[in-house]
Amino acid sequence: MNTLIRYLPFVLFLFFCRVSSASGPDDAVYNKLVKEYTLYPDGSMEYREHKELTLLTYMSFHRLFGETFIVYDPACQELAIHEAYTIMADGMRVEVPDNGFNEVLPREAANAPAYNRLREMVVTHTGLEVGATIYLDYSIKTVAGHFPAFMGEILIGETVPLREKQVIIRIPEGESLHYKMLNMRTAPETGMEDGMQVYTFTFREQPATPQLWGTDPTQLPRLFFSTAKDMERAYFPFVAQDAFRFRTTPEMEAAVELVKETNKSDLEVALAIRKMVADEIGTWDLPLEYTGFSCRTPAEVWQSNGGTLAEKNILLASLLRQAGLQAEAVAVIPGKYFDRSTGSLYVIKGFAVRVNPGTGEHIYLSATRKESQDLAFTLAGNKLLVLDGAIESLKTFDIPETENQALFTGELRLDEDRLAGTLNIFLGQGFNPYFSLSADSAYAKKYADGASSAVIRELNRAHSRFDVDFVSPDADGLYADYLFIKLPFFKNGTDSWGYPYVESGRSLPIRLPYPVNEKYVYALSLPDGHELLSPTGETAIENEIGKVVVKTEIKGNSLIYTRELRLNTSYVDYKGLDSFEELWKVWMNPSHRELVLKMQ
Repeated sequence: MNTLIRYLPFVLFLFFCRVSSASGPDDAVYNKLVKEYTLYPDGSMEYREHKELTLLTYMSFHRLFGETFIVYDPACQELAIHEAYTIMADGMRVEVPDNGFNEVLPREAANAPAYNRLREMVVTHTGLEVGATIYLDYSIKTVAGHFPAFMGEILIGETVPLREKQVIIRIPEGESLHYKMLNMRTAPETGMEDGMQVYTFTFREQPATPQLWGTDPTQLPRLFFSTAKDMERAYFPFVAQDAFRFRTTPEMEAAVELVKETNKSDLEVALAIRKMVADEIGTWDLPLEYTGFSCRTPAEVWQSNGGTLAEKNILLASLLRQAGLQAEAVAVIPGKYFDRSTGSLYVIKGFAVRVNPGTGEHIYLSATRKESQDLAFTLAGNKLLVLDGAIESLKTFDIPETENQALFTGELRLDEDRLAGTLNIFLGQGFNPYFSLSADSAYAKKYADGASSAVIRELNRAHSRFDVDFVSPDADGLYADYLFIKLPFFKNGTDSWGYPYVESGRSLPIRLPYPVNEKYVYALSLPDGHELLSPTGETAIENEIGKVVVKTEIKGNSLIYTRELRLNTSYVDYKGLDSFEELWKVWMNPSHRELVLKMQ
């Protein structure tokens, strides 16, 4: 009974995960969704959206679709609501009343004074019930010059099924439209309408966008388009902004000099400046689309003590340059999205800074997070585009994928029912906390609860080796005469992924964070009067995805425990799902993650 109680939280977690992810009735369905993009001869633009959405569950209007949120910039955009009403299940038409339209500050701009001009129209739909259909038709007109190019990105699927979706793009005669359709073979119908070229993409009977864990967004059908002839035509107007001149002020220069006075090596200076920007400059999570793809200068960001993701990375690059380091702000673009023949800046999905700290190789830093290791190990599969108004052609870098490694070995013992001993830890590639250990060797003690001391044996960008002495701060689970021993595991390894199981019947490929080699080998001295109840023996599986080994054996008065997982790839296609699940079931089995002893 005690054992059942111990595992009950885990069982309930799995149950609710399966309930929440199981296929069931859809909450709603789009009968029709039309997105229209128009470029006028004077350079102004218009976006218009029309939707007809039928509600199928109480959840659909209580939590999901009861309101529509429309963000725009009144300084250069004009919002117009053409229709907003509901047809109830009995056919009655209910218009959205005047008090159903309320302008608020977008959540993303709540703490961003420089962008407090932005507005979000909240449309509260009325007459909602199961079987009702929401109708909404609105448009946003944008003045010429607000965006660097006429461009966009459309994810084809929605969170609920689509009976019909249309994407209509209108451009003046003589203009050329360049587009890229990913993961779907669909060509537009073309024609002329009032002197405008019209491209119409039609999608019918589209399923809901998958919400399963490990879904790779680059594998979902989406459309990028632009009238920019190629990426260069979109890129150079973007980096022509003053922000990309990376200029600093006397106040910023003084701050950099202070950092240089208190730090010796170039790496220490780079990490100290990164810490200053990440900790002391607020982060405003505003998409580039909301700001018209404009970026304020580093001086403005410094003065306002806050900036968008792009602005903070430009600031970081500017300060690093002021410190005498070779630094470049880079845009992070998924490799599958990058196409020089389609000039859409919507392909940019992140930012970082590439810097040479004098260690013989470049490293990548984030201006918003104090990562313990080079970002390069998490950027595999992306194209990095240098952002600099002074360069004359596109400059890009590819980041190769690497296998992250974690090896924990150790001699363990029980000290008054508390686990103790010495862990010998090897961490490689993305698992290696190179920056943190370089700054403070005591950081190694974070890898064992109750650590008393740590000794660094080897440390470089590729890997680290260190020993940690520890005594568990709390006694392990003791129930009557049974002792449940929680073995030390790497919290930043596969446990951090949060993937407890593979959904039954899953056919969607899985994108893992990275290939991994994670292994634990422990020798535990068994005290007199303690009997091992956990089963001994070995479970070993090897297939095209990787291998898993779980082994427990008794040698003399010692218990030898081995647990190992190796995944050769970060992408599991539908053909490899069964093989991955075979490995993952063994690896995540809770009975393989602790030892049970009975005291005589």
